[in-house]
Amino acid sequence: MRTLIIQLPLGHAGPSLTYPHVVVQASADAKPMPLKWAAAKLLPAADRQTEVVVLLPASALSWHRVDMPPGLHKQMARLQSALQGLLEDRLLDEPAQLHMALQPGWKDTGRPWVVVCAREWLSNHLQALEQAGLQVNRIVPEFHPGSDQASAPTVQMTALGEAESGWLWMTHPERGVWGHPTQGLISQGQNLALSEADRQSLQLQAEPAAVAWASALLDTPARLIPSGQHWLAAAGADWDLAQFDFKVNARSRQMKIWQRTASTFWHSPAWRPVRWGVWALLAGQLLGLNAWAWKTRSDWQNQQQRWGQILRDTFPKTQVVVDAPVQMAREVERLRQSSGQLSASDLESMLGHLGQAMPSGLASAGQWIYQPGQLRLQNFKISPVEQQTLQQALQKRGYRWQAEGDAWVMTVASTGQAKP
Repeated sequence: MRTLIIQLPLGHAGPSLTYPHVVVQASADAKPMPLKWAAAKLLPAADRQTEVVVLLPASALSWHRVDMPPGLHKQMARLQSALQGLLEDRLLDEPAQLHMALQPGWKDTGRPWVVVCAREWLSNHLQALEQAGLQVNRIVPEFHPGSDQASAPTVQMTALGEAESGWLWMTHPERGVWGHPTQGLISQGQNLALSEADRQSLQLQAEPAAVAWASALLDTPARLIPSGQHWLAAAGADWDLAQFDFKVNARSRQMKIWQRTASTFWHSPAWRPVRWGVWALLAGQLLGLNAWAWKTRSDWQNQQQRWGQILRDTFPKTQVVVDAPVQMAREVERLRQSSGQLSASDLESMLGHLGQAMPSGLASAGQWIYQPGQLRLQNFKISPVEQQTLQQALQKRGYRWQAEGDAWVMTVASTGQAKP
């Protein structure tokens, strides 16, 4: 699976407007791909295995923390109007003209972050991408405040661009996202208003063209990141600003999330030990099943050999053993017939067991039909209770008792079980 990340320009959508974008392959050995620019209709096509992620630039967003009223998460229909009322005094534009989105897991957060952007600007760009044949699966911010679960929140700084036209963006779990243009910071010597604690926990990263001026400005070495690397971090986060009026294609987005998770598990080096463990577990199960099947077959063959040996020892005239239990039963039946003894399938034996098992007071059947091993009673009337009693009694004696049409049939349950 691959990911197409498209950053929305600050201007309004138009035929001449170009979109910076990058295609990220999911394979572990995939090389970083450079950023490219293209008009909406010339953007790369997205198939079913491609997730389209729209990246909102940090300069187009504002961040606000709100105190959510208790129980609001149970009234989703009122959520959007409630956010507009909570942020009305903090916004420069009318709330109805703005799009608002809540942070992931906001239901479990007392004071969640709300990100705000221009509704018409976002809608126009999404329509332009849709007309170009691209179905947007997620909308993510370029930077986000991060998690405030850490015991010691830190200021994360990212320097982008060159010294004359770059930006220095800062994120903090409790203070949100804010930035400064580098031209004002360097030429005018503006103060970043960082406390001593912020400077001690500061984490600075910069693109290649920004490493020198960022390190000099903050008097601390900056960690080098490839150009556009922060895009990957933004796309990999669990943020999704496609909420409220922009919450479309939810099923498609959920499918893409599952595909992205499966692709990450399959290709990410961090999951390599787990993959090896899964393969080892499957291999162990396969070996165990094969060993169990071999042991079961071996036991079955040994049992067949023992039965065959018992048959040959008991009846030495047997030349070929095909099914030892069946051949043994046939030989025993021949011995019984030659000695004049009754078998379970003889008429005398079947009548005797039926008479002993039959409840008293029953009228005799109108017609009796006998075949070897089968006794059919026609016009035999019996109540359900009597039928169950007779069936249980005959079952103990090795016979079956069942109805066939308007007749009742008594048969030998299995060879050798019924008593003569």
